Formats: sequence, C-alpha cells, structure tokens
Amino acid sequence: MNKAIILAAGESYDTSDIFPKILLKNPITNKTIIESFQKNYGENTLFVLGFRALSILNMYPNINAVLNHSWAITKSAYSLSLAINCLSPNEIVDIYSGDYFIEDEFFNEFKKNQAENMLVASFRESRSPKACNLKVDKGIITSKYNGIVLDYNDPESLGIIRTKVSNLKKWISKFSNNYKSLYSTDIIPNDSLKEFELFIEKDRIFEINNANDFINYRSLKS
Repeated sequence: MNKAIILAAGESYDTSDIFPKILLKNPITNKTIIESFQKNYGENTLFVLGFRALSILNMYPNINAVLNHSWAITKSAYSLSLAINCLSPNEIVDIYSGDYFIEDEFFNEFKKNQAENMLVASFRESRSPKACNLKVDKGIITSKYNGIVLDYNDPESLGIIRTKVSNLKKWISKFSNNYKSLYSTDIIPNDSLKEFELFIEKDRIFEINNANDFINYRSLKS
C-alpha cells in the first residue's frame, strides 16, 4: 500500500472557530478525519501538523506526525517538503488535504487504481479564488491556472495527488525557497502534467471550511 501524507498544518481561513479541522467528526460515520485516514491507510499514514498540534497529539498520541512550526506563514507545499524528508525517493505517496470529509468508497476506488501519477479533480461550480484549475484536452492534462475559473469545463484540482517522492523532491528543488508560499499542486510543472491520470470525483469528497459546510454535508447525507 502507498503511504498517505495528510497536510493538516494550517488554520481554517474562513471561520473564527479555534479548532483544528482534522479533529472534526463526520456526522454520518462519527469518525474524525484522522480516524478516517487511519481506517483506510493504517500505519502508512503520515500527518503534517502545525496549528494546535499539541491538542491533536494529546488526542492521538501514537499517530505518525511531522511538525510544521512555520504553519502560519507557509502553505501546503512546505508541509509536503517536510513530510517527504522522512521517505525513500522510490516510494509512491498519496497526498491529501486534511480539510475534507472523504467517503470510504472513494478511498477504495482510489487505492485500487494502479496509476503511478494521479490528480483528483472535480467540476464543482463553487470555487475559491485560490482554486487550481486544470486545462484538459482529450483526457490529457495540458496546463493549470490559479484563480477565477475561465471555463467550467476546466476541472478544479482538489489537492489530492499521487506520485513518486523523487518527483516531488525534484520539483520542489526548482523553486528554491519560493515553494514555501505555494500549494501542493502548484509545484507540478506544466510539462509533467501530461504524465498524470485525471481522476474525476463527484459527491464523495466534501470540503469543510466552516459550520455551514458541516451542516450542509449533514443535511445532504442524512
């Protein structure tokens, strides 16, 4: 089984609740986001923590964790760089954000896929101004762009990535220190995107940024 890296160092950007999202309980399964990853990847799970890290470790004292002490001034690419320092270059990793309720059906399908390089994306209409959108031609990813979506036929990357550790190290090294202000998908060069299989996801991954998202998810699923 691939290792899973869960990037969960940051603080929620649009809620005043002082609460690490990775401790959120899914209202349908009653499992926290941490427990969901543990169920699906077991000991092959590595969490990158920052905001309220001690609270998380107090609740889950035995999880595999790396600490991003600069969580307030860095983004997910920096957290990713810390995680891969612990891993062999030849390992293939599944990279996730800690912001999602992800259903078991997605994990099962994703893990069964044998592709070495994958990007998970969706066609959701509501997108952040920071969204990473993908240009696709005949099923092949040709480029990416950030910001307002130009064409709703361009899927949005969800920041769920599968690739080799050696690729990640190579791409990060090209940015010098600039990668610290980037998100994970940003570090993939456009000329490498064609090597990625596009995994389009619908209705099994839900981003939770605030109480409204939580209640909407609960209403939808119950």
